[in-house]
Parts: sequence; structure tokens; C-alpha cells
Amino acid sequence: MADVKRAKKQAFEEAVDYAMTIMFTVLLDKYNGEDHIQDVWRDVNKLSAEVIEGRVSVADMRCVLREEYGIRFTMGGQEE
Repeated sequence: MADVKRAKKQAFEEAVDYAMTIMFTVLLDKYNGEDHIQDVWRDVNKLSAEVIEGRVSVADMRCVLREEYGIRFTMGGQEE
């Protein structure tokens, strides 16, 4: 059972790493993000800490992104 948990954790961390790598690469390559990339990275880490601490809800952020910007995420291939 511990091996399964470890494998799931590793797969999750790898998926997050891939998504962040893609997002930052697009920001840099397509939107001239180099002037602000360190600020964005710092703010991503700050917001991540707020989520971990329970002060910010990912569900609320997704709702704002969907309603105000038309950005929809999928969970397991199913649109939220």
C-alpha cells in the first residue's frame, strides 16, 4: 500500500512539474514574460503556500477563472 501511495505522489508531482514547465515556457516564449518571470514564480509559490495553509481555495480560483476568463480545467478528462 505504501508503494502505491508513493507512486501516486510521484505521478502527481511529475504532472504538476510538467504543467508548470509548459506554462512558464509559453509565458516566456510567446508573451515576453522574461521581465516578470521571477515575480510570477514568487507569486505562484506564495499562492501555493496559501492554498496549503487553507487560506485560499483552489475551487474558488477555478470558479473565478471559469466565470471571469472562460478558462476551464478538467479533472480526469471530465470538465468541472
